[in-house]
Amino acid sequence: MNGNKGIAAAQNQGIKYFIQEDYDYIISCDQDTLIGRTTIIDLLQTMEDLTKAGVPIGAIAPIGIDHYSHKKLSYSIAKIRETFIAGHELLEVTHTMNSMSLIPVRLFKEVGGMEEDLFIDAVDCEWCWRAHYLTKVRFFYDTNILMDHRLGIATKKCSKVYEIHITPPFRMYFQYRNYLWLIHRKYTPQKWILYNGIKYIAKIIYYTLFSSERISYLKHIIKGMKDGIKSQSR
Repeated sequence: MNGNKGIAAAQNQGIKYFIQEDYDYIISCDQDTLIGRTTIIDLLQTMEDLTKAGVPIGAIAPIGIDHYSHKKLSYSIAKIRETFIAGHELLEVTHTMNSMSLIPVRLFKEVGGMEEDLFIDAVDCEWCWRAHYLTKVRFFYDTNILMDHRLGIATKKCSKVYEIHITPPFRMYFQYRNYLWLIHRKYTPQKWILYNGIKYIAKIIYYTLFSSERISYLKHIIKGMKDGIKSQSR
């Protein structure tokens, strides 16, 4: 890529190749994800079964198991409903994560690629929301297909029941800036806006009071908020 252009730009290079070579599906995967030998075959089977059942599919993904806590990841912010279709126990969501999302290549022709200006955070969310808005496709996690996944660089308990995923200071810039960009999109779910608004307030408190890198975190948060406010009309 001749430098770090961000995950969205890198993915678009791969997507362009798969379109040119006339593939049916593409699967995205993070470097910190581990899967079983049959995971991709299992995802493809779910995709084909739902398609045969007449369900317009945006993506199928496995349920993530947090590498640090060994617990299933929470998809509450994206959850629409639990459902059973064509023999599969599914969690329908507003978006799937980048890691292990199986997506029909034809959708990229209709919807377009990933939004490169977002650089890293919320790239997968924005594309799914846009795809649903433009084509009414639906997104699912197959609850019987699992993956081992790392969110952030560690998991810290803030209370007996609440945990946060620790991310490096530089990510704060993109999280806060992109949040302020995306809250103005007509296809951004209100639940995502509310949940992340609360989460980002909590992160300011946590990182500035309890982190050994509090100054670095604060600088990136402030810069992200400033740049987000400057161009909120994006």
